[in-house]
Amino acid sequence: MLTLKKDRKIHIDKNYVILSLVWLGLLILFQLVGIYGEKWYVIFETQSFLYYHTFLEFFTIVIYFAIFIITYYTYSKNRRARLIIMFCTFFIVGFIDFFHTMTYSGMPGFFTEASIPIATTYWMIGRLIFAMGLLGAALVPVHKEVIHNRLYYVLGSIGIIFFIFYLVSYHINIFPAMFIEGQGLTALKIALEYVVMALLGIAILVFLKDYRNTKNVIFIQMAVGLSFGFFSEASFTLYSNVHDSYNMVGHIYKVISSYFVFRAIFIKNLDSPYIKLSCATEKIKKYAENLEKLVQERTKALEDANEKIIKDLQYARRIQQSLLPPKTLNLGNVTFASEFIPCQNVSGDFYDIYEIDDENIGIYIADVAGHGPSAAMMTIFTERVVAHKNNNFVKNEMLSCQKTLLHLYNEFNKSNFPVEMHIAILNGIYNKTTGVFSYCSAGMNTAPILIRSSGKMEMLDKSQGFPICKLGGVFVPEYLEAQIQLKAGDRIIFYTDGLIGNFSSNTFFREETLEEILHRNNSNSAVELRKDINREIRSIAKTKFIDDDITFVIMDVSDNY
Repeated sequence: MLTLKKDRKIHIDKNYVILSLVWLGLLILFQLVGIYGEKWYVIFETQSFLYYHTFLEFFTIVIYFAIFIITYYTYSKNRRARLIIMFCTFFIVGFIDFFHTMTYSGMPGFFTEASIPIATTYWMIGRLIFAMGLLGAALVPVHKEVIHNRLYYVLGSIGIIFFIFYLVSYHINIFPAMFIEGQGLTALKIALEYVVMALLGIAILVFLKDYRNTKNVIFIQMAVGLSFGFFSEASFTLYSNVHDSYNMVGHIYKVISSYFVFRAIFIKNLDSPYIKLSCATEKIKKYAENLEKLVQERTKALEDANEKIIKDLQYARRIQQSLLPPKTLNLGNVTFASEFIPCQNVSGDFYDIYEIDDENIGIYIADVAGHGPSAAMMTIFTERVVAHKNNNFVKNEMLSCQKTLLHLYNEFNKSNFPVEMHIAILNGIYNKTTGVFSYCSAGMNTAPILIRSSGKMEMLDKSQGFPICKLGGVFVPEYLEAQIQLKAGDRIIFYTDGLIGNFSSNTFFREETLEEILHRNNSNSAVELRKDINREIRSIAKTKFIDDDITFVIMDVSDNY
């Protein structure tokens, strides 16, 4: 059975293709020159050749010094070792090419007479330094950094320039002949050109290796530039007259070579960072737009979630308030008037008034640590434990404030409430027949105020017990019950510390203010007293923030049952 394998796509790097086409074109052109060389061979008129030669040479000299400036100043930013070799190379070669141009046959000379030997020697030295410098730069790892003072390298380069200038200009005889008029290039000159070509060829391969590792197209451009330089040197192995067409073609290739090298170095060191910055700016702009859109979406989601939470809290508030007794309640000879003001949607304060039997009325007021939903859930727990009969808590035990609080303490410790939560509660029982009011406190930091029919006030502070908290495993509290005889016309106000607390700086009401209100409403009903207290709360709330739940219950006793 034959299995046909799915064809794999072969990825061809277009940059290698471009470089290959450049080499193919240069080889074809070089071959055509070899075939039709005699037909196309021209010896230019001296002045005409000098004009073009000077223009082309100065073009490359300007480019070399531009490369020097770019690499010299870029080195101070990124400290790459390659840049040291490059700025030294182009600085030296720029001056040597200048000397070569000024001493070329037919030129006025530069500190010495122009001559073919001097110009050719300058040329060969410049080409060797150029090829060795670029190969040396290519062999240094791309990202290798060094911390050297660049000025020393410039001074060293200046020394080399003066040394070469002195030797070539004033001691040309120590150098072997490179060109002999009437004969053409010497074997040494041709051999040295081949050495330069070999050095450039190796440099091309090293830059291609850098491209393979980094995929940075700049190294392809360097390879293209050096390829033109390679064929430029090949052209200089063919001329037989310093003013002929082979020499001119070599200089044209040299200009093209210098342009591509400049382009690669310029993009690498100057243009590329700005391109990256532009791309980064564009990305940041897109990210900002996406971020703005995302923020809007998240804001909408938060608004929706917040709206749902608010609705849920409003529902919780209604449920909590539905568990509270009516604000005005008449149970036989006792009238109750209450007020419940949460500082948030749901409150940590709660109270209840309930009939235990025909003779006894139960009442409690409590304050849970904290506010909000968690505290509100505690109110439901307390209401179910204290005010409702069940199999484990019989009616006779409900008639004891002391047993009721101990039962609440034990049930609380059986629950899974967090250890940081606790309940401060005051539980009371009023017997309508005897007029006795029994009460027991579990950590409540406010004491009810008894206002006799005569106007005399008493604090019901004879019972102070341990709060309901998660210490059942290490501590069993003892709750002491206190009693007070009530008569017709007597009044008790129960309240949480949101109204008046132990510390005057943290209370909403001043104690004197409450006493004043109680005195002036001594002959008024519980409902009227509640209205007066509420008016005072609203007045103070205009200038003072309500930061705690406020709850109070007024109990009025009329004729005995």
